[in-house]
Amino acid sequence: MPVLLGAVSAVLIAVSDTLGRSGSRRVSPVSHVSTAMIAGVATALTWAIVLGNDLVGGDVVRGALSGLLASTALALLYKGMADSSAAVASPVAAVFVGLIPLAWDVVRGADLTALAGVGCAIGIASLALTTLNPNLGGRMITGLAYGLAGGVLFGGTLILLGETSEASGAWPVAAQRVVGFFTMIFFALRTAVPTILPRRWIALGLLSGVTGTSGLVAFAIGAQTGDLGVVSVASSMFPAGVAVLSRLFDDDELHWWQGVGIAGAITGTALIALGSDG
Repeated sequence: MPVLLGAVSAVLIAVSDTLGRSGSRRVSPVSHVSTAMIAGVATALTWAIVLGNDLVGGDVVRGALSGLLASTALALLYKGMADSSAAVASPVAAVFVGLIPLAWDVVRGADLTALAGVGCAIGIASLALTTLNPNLGGRMITGLAYGLAGGVLFGGTLILLGETSEASGAWPVAAQRVVGFFTMIFFALRTAVPTILPRRWIALGLLSGVTGTSGLVAFAIGAQTGDLGVVSVASSMFPAGVAVLSRLFDDDELHWWQGVGIAGAITGTALIALGSDG
């Protein structure tokens, strides 16, 4: 079940990030993320109430701290996808989303079966394949840089959420969204961009917030009940969905080797699920 929740998280985050790229292109990444955080607070609170989670002080603090990292990471990632390509920035970020929590888990003594280890290696290597797009020229470097920065911050975010208790469930995500909202408002005021998306585009931000937050709730519960490392790698497969959605709805290029990378990412996730003790 934990790895399945990681896979569900990847699908929901893929939808959220595709919407985030669209909103960032039309207005500003900061404006989009702040709007998404508004919907995110309501979504996380709803999940916490429906699931009957407990308000655990230490876990809420961890969630709040992760909000500083998560909101900044989203703004950087959406900027990279808007200025470069979703098939470059997103997989780069995902490599670190998978690797950093996995390394943290292993260092802390978590067991990783051979099959799950092979799945992690195949999944992460496959994601790297999807970044290769020579037609982007200099924009490829832009996507790599923003993806790297966003991925490192996301990795820290997932470690903080993964350290929360099963009892707290979605409450840390709610705290994350509240802090993330105020962080983006601060950046918006400093950079003179709209604090939220204009009415014409606000639905993009709100829907992105609902799907992205639901994806994080799925991740949090999966990490709370299973191994942080393997759940994180399963969640990090979201670029496969972003690449496909961007090809279908945003006219992004998708070369054959990127298709191979997407297939490899799915295969890696399946191996992780088969080889996971969680």
